[in-house]
Amino acid sequence: MGGKGSGGRNRKPTAQKKAEGNPGKRKLNTKEPKALPGEPKKPMTLSAAARKVWPEVVEMLSNAGVLFKSDGLAIAALCSQVLIFKKADAAIAKFGLIHVTLDEETGTSVMRTAPAARIRSDALKQLRALWQAFGLDPSSRSGVRIPDADPNARSETALDAILRSKSSKDDVVN
Repeated sequence: MGGKGSGGRNRKPTAQKKAEGNPGKRKLNTKEPKALPGEPKKPMTLSAAARKVWPEVVEMLSNAGVLFKSDGLAIAALCSQVLIFKKADAAIAKFGLIHVTLDEETGTSVMRTAPAARIRSDALKQLRALWQAFGLDPSSRSGVRIPDADPNARSETALDAILRSKSSKDDVVN
C-alpha cells in the first residue's frame, strides 16, 4: 500500500527504513536501486533566478547527507519553490497582507487577502512536501538515526554470535 495518490502514506526508501530501525518489521526491499551520491547537473529549464538559489539548496542537502546525482529535477523544484516563497514574502513586506479596495457599486471599502499571501501559502505547502521528501524537516528527521562515525565499526549480530559459539565448540571437540 502507500505511494502517491493511494490515499495512504508514501513509501519510504529502504535506507530510511533501515536508519529508523525498520519499526514495522516488514521485509525490506534488497533490490532497490541505489542512488549515486554527489551534485546533479542543473536542469536547463531552471530559471536564472532559481539558478542563483541552487548552490544554497545543494549545500543544505549535502550537509544533510541527502545529495544524489539523480535528484536534479527534485532539487530544481525545491529551488523554484524557495524562489517563489521569497518573492511572495517580499511582496507581502512591500504591499501588506490585506488590500483595501473601493466597491464602486456600493461605495464601501472591501478588504481582501493579498494575492501574495496565497502564493506564499501555496509555496510553503510545496516546500514542506519537498523538505519531507528530502528528510529536511524536523518531523521526518526525528525518526532517522545517524550511523556510527567509524564505517569499519560493526556490532555483532545474532548470527555472528551463533557462528562464533559453534566454531569455538568445534575447536574444543577437535
